[in-house]
Amino acid sequence: GLYGKTEKLADGSSVQVDDNYLRESILVPGAKVVEGFAPTMPPFQGRLSDEEVSNLIDYIKTLAE
Repeated sequence: GLYGKTEKLADGSSVQVDDNYLRESILVPGAKVVEGFAPTMPPFQGRLSDEEVSNLIDYIKTLAE
């Protein structure tokens, strides 16, 4: 149920969970950290292909249905 929601970030700003946010969070997870969560996820930039990232995003979107 994450996709499409608005999340409050640790810096006090908010972000809507969309494809762009998910892509950035997978590749550079420390860029926008959700309030209450520690930035512990490792970056996957250079480790996953564009297709693999897109597949992960598509999977996350199905969890909202």
